[in-house]
Amino acid sequence: MSEPVVLTEAGRVRGSAGAHGLFFRGIPFARAPFGDLRFRAPAPVEPWEGERPALHSAPTAPQPATGFTLIPEPTIDGGEAPECLSLNVFTPELGAAGLPVLVWIHGGGFVTGTPSSTWYDGDRFARDGVVVVSAGYRLGAEGFLEIPGAQPNRAVLDWIAALEWVQANIAAFGGDPAKVTVGGQSAGGAATMLLTTLPRAQGLFRSAIPMSGSVFPAPSSEAVAELRAKVAAELGVEATLEGFSRVPPSKLVEAQTAATAAPEGSAAERFGRGLSFSPVIDGDVVPEPPMKAIASGAGSACRVLIGTTAEEVTALARMSKPDEAVAERALRSLGLDDAGAAAYRVAYPDPGTRLGQAATDRTFRLPAWRVAEARAGAGAATYHYQFDWRTQALGGLGAVHCLDLPFVFDVLDDEHARVVAGDDPPQPLADQMHDAWAAFITDGDPGWPRFGPGRRPTMVFSGASEVVGDLLEETRSRWP
Repeated sequence: MSEPVVLTEAGRVRGSAGAHGLFFRGIPFARAPFGDLRFRAPAPVEPWEGERPALHSAPTAPQPATGFTLIPEPTIDGGEAPECLSLNVFTPELGAAGLPVLVWIHGGGFVTGTPSSTWYDGDRFARDGVVVVSAGYRLGAEGFLEIPGAQPNRAVLDWIAALEWVQANIAAFGGDPAKVTVGGQSAGGAATMLLTTLPRAQGLFRSAIPMSGSVFPAPSSEAVAELRAKVAAELGVEATLEGFSRVPPSKLVEAQTAATAAPEGSAAERFGRGLSFSPVIDGDVVPEPPMKAIASGAGSACRVLIGTTAEEVTALARMSKPDEAVAERALRSLGLDDAGAAAYRVAYPDPGTRLGQAATDRTFRLPAWRVAEARAGAGAATYHYQFDWRTQALGGLGAVHCLDLPFVFDVLDDEHARVVAGDDPPQPLADQMHDAWAAFITDGDPGWPRFGPGRRPTMVFSGASEVVGDLLEETRSRWP
């Protein structure tokens, strides 16, 4: 077929046909946030004449080179002023189709990642009548470092700007702006959950899917100031807007990496620590801690599908091979008391597995459960899941962080998915998860009972998926 053309508010974009729909890549939703626009709120796109090709992914936001990660995350170099505030659109058809929409926020610890990973390819969702939009945003110090005189929470405003673009433009791509779901995984999951609580984001979506990321521990003002000072010291500049503005983005990335390098000691002892860069409570864009907002009923009108994998960082901790002493110190640093640490010793004799599962529970599983519990108490429609299928690839990663993504996006045939999931991952499980996500995006119901006070059903996705009542009851008993 001929290349499809869509008229956006800023001008025409020309896409291409995929296996099951149409795709448009690298559409800017805001101007490149550099030069005079650096460290400011996202600025509207300048209109263009003629047709803009939307055939290739936009440059990624400045970030450190990470090499191999579980998710295929190609870094696309755009120089010192990349047009990284761009998005990709996958759609079954154009015009007034009124289709449901998924807006995807990528993970990467708020310092790495790309909206253009093959694991976020929306072609299979398009096959099933869902429009997918995957958006980029500023990372690391560019997006999150609190700098006096600069706009705080710049990356948060990037997420909101992408959602505003969707409201203004998605109807031309076949989507219904009243049927938008925002979703993300890991840091993207935390971003998604935060957005449900923000006054500025209200009305931009009707449902949310935070995967393996829920509420972030807001850094203290002292921690924010210390991080700013460390990055400035690495650069040899004053910790001011003027000082940081004189530094090229690539040098700022180098400085943030050095400033946040892990301290000396066993890697195992660092599991469960918070992220160096994340949204801050500024009283404006992010008025209050997200868990406090959720407990007060913020976002109750939004339907939420939330969950984690069963063993997010368990294999990674096991590979670090901590001894008993290291594991015990790390368990205490995670917040376990004598009784809790003893319970984990009994359940997980291997110290690495013990530490990894405790870090998984504290950092991922329990926060997601607490969000579901708080929302259920406010009468908000919430659905809880856990991904239990365990891969034996790469030394036996188990139900590791990110493994559920190629199942949800139905891309098990992706070459990198085979590296992580093995040569014969179960396609029926991918069918089941993908269909559940598509159903939730379309109708707000993934196909199992809602989470509620006193009744806590969890869909456990595995070789024999089933709904389990109060899945984390024993796990919760181990924690103060």
